[in-house]
Amino acid sequence: QNPSDTAIGAPTSGPGPAGPYTKQTGVLAYYKVTLANFSLSALFSYCKFLDSGATQAWDASQDVPSAYKGNKWVAYDNIKSFNIKADWLEKNNFGGAMVWALDLDDFTSTCCKERKYPLITALKNCLGLQKGDHVPPTQPSPPVTKGPCTTDVSGSRGSGVSDFCAGKASGICLDPTNKRIFYNCINGKTFVRSCDDGLIFDTSCSCCNWP
Repeated sequence: QNPSDTAIGAPTSGPGPAGPYTKQTGVLAYYKVTLANFSLSALFSYCKFLDSGATQAWDASQDVPSAYKGNKWVAYDNIKSFNIKADWLEKNNFGGAMVWALDLDDFTSTCCKERKYPLITALKNCLGLQKGDHVPPTQPSPPVTKGPCTTDVSGSRGSGVSDFCAGKASGICLDPTNKRIFYNCINGKTFVRSCDDGLIFDTSCSCCNWP
């Protein structure tokens, strides 16, 4: 609403214009921010947007960049912010990171002449995910005797109570006497579960269903 107020949280009259590739208002691709002033889209390049006189800013409280010019304001991620986020994940012992859409990264290296997929590459490098890092186990898993189990299903959870699942494959097994009861077999251990009142376990969907 006020082009002179470029702070995060400033009032806005609505989303920014749609990018030519995302076709969605308020959303750009990285190769577009690199061409426009949006975060991850492409109208012209973010670099071109900056070259056209846009101002780049950095929010220290969230460790993310933004850029603005006239009545346009764009928040996005760059290699620096990706590295900071990945470093935080590692320091806090998280198992990994999720990227919402790979195709919004600069997959053609047109953005400021960076390498292809600059953001994904930065994330992989910071997390130490180099090609070929995954090493399959040298010892095969011990064979498990097949049993009358289906796939997993949600339900009330209990604790291991019997040897019903001994020798059976991991999965869901029906109680032979009560249609509300089923057993979650995990590595030979038995976990008793039950459907809510009025429901029975339905093998066609592996779920609790109306009878």
